[in-house]
Amino acid sequence: MSSAPRFTSAEACEAAFYEAFRNGDLAAMHHAWGEDADVICIHPGRPPLAGRSAVMQSWQAILGSSGGVDVRFDCRRRANHGGLAVHIGIETIGGQGSEPALVTVTNVYALTEQGWRMHLHHAGPVHRGAGPRGPVH
Repeated sequence: MSSAPRFTSAEACEAAFYEAFRNGDLAAMHHAWGEDADVICIHPGRPPLAGRSAVMQSWQAILGSSGGVDVRFDCRRRANHGGLAVHIGIETIGGQGSEPALVTVTNVYALTEQGWRMHLHHAGPVHRGAGPRGPVH
């Protein structure tokens, strides 16, 4: 996408991803993701989605029906390996008047010709000890 912003760091891409998620902004979500056919997204309790088309269709379904999600990401670990960055942490979803859902997340970003873009988002159940203040194991 030629009009997409150029993210100069994995952290900037991550911030844009979560802003798009919170605001229900499908165009911004498109910009955060890589354009490669091998991007992968695994939503909690769902099978892996491979390929940009399948991944973007899933975000359209999520954001189109919700208008945005009350989500916060607490990154616990970061690792950079040249053109790849791996961020592991906890998403807190909801919580306004109810118990929030906690989700363990791995986000992988790749440095592309267009800047940093999300390559993988894997969200699954929180494991013991990984709550809002606990460590990620």
